[in-house]
Amino acid sequence: MWQRRKAFAQRVSYRGGMKSPLRRLALGLLPALALASGARAELPPERPTTPYSATMRTVYQVDEPGHVESGGDTVEIRVSGQRLYEKSKIMEEKAVIVDMEARTVIEFVPDAAEKIAKRLTLGSQPIPYVRGRTSFAEWGEPTVAGEDKVAKRQCSLLHYGKPDEDGAAVCVDAEGLVLRAVVKFPGFERTIEALEVDTGEQDEKWFRPPKDYEVVDETTAAEPEAADSDSESESKAD
Repeated sequence: MWQRRKAFAQRVSYRGGMKSPLRRLALGLLPALALASGARAELPPERPTTPYSATMRTVYQVDEPGHVESGGDTVEIRVSGQRLYEKSKIMEEKAVIVDMEARTVIEFVPDAAEKIAKRLTLGSQPIPYVRGRTSFAEWGEPTVAGEDKVAKRQCSLLHYGKPDEDGAAVCVDAEGLVLRAVVKFPGFERTIEALEVDTGEQDEKWFRPPKDYEVVDETTAAEPEAADSDSESESKAD
């Protein structure tokens, strides 16, 4: 479980093999459910059911003995199926293209003088933009804590574990989009929140580097993917 928690703290770089804790900070994110009447609450979809684009704000804080750090960023994302395009608007110029199925990430700097894109092995960190609320499965099944609105979209507020101490408070809309997630465990807190969201098909150009870029393959043996609710159910069945 601790390895998965550390994965939540990884920086924008999605590559595997990160060893320095400074490279693992902040990206680009759980008992029975019953209403007062006793009826079982209906959970939103586990993963996004539609392609979409969004502007997301991310903030993190680390407070451990000998290590205090905080920061944030605003990122542009585009999601289609198992693929993610993400570009930082504040921290750095780099853009990344993640393919969850192929377990690869392509990194490049748009409009750079040196037209090089690196294809790397995807790390094991959860990616709520693509994996939705399954990213928080380590805390078990969520409880429905109410409704909220984020980026002008109605969403179900889900509590995983103990959100104020060791868990997550996540707002997921009817299409499975994680609009806000506040993840906390001892010494660490991270928040992602949507500022703008548009659903609909995404142009294929976002999921490949520019045509004039040379792609250099630097992939290694893939890390095991972080367990989600499906894989955890399978392991329990065994």
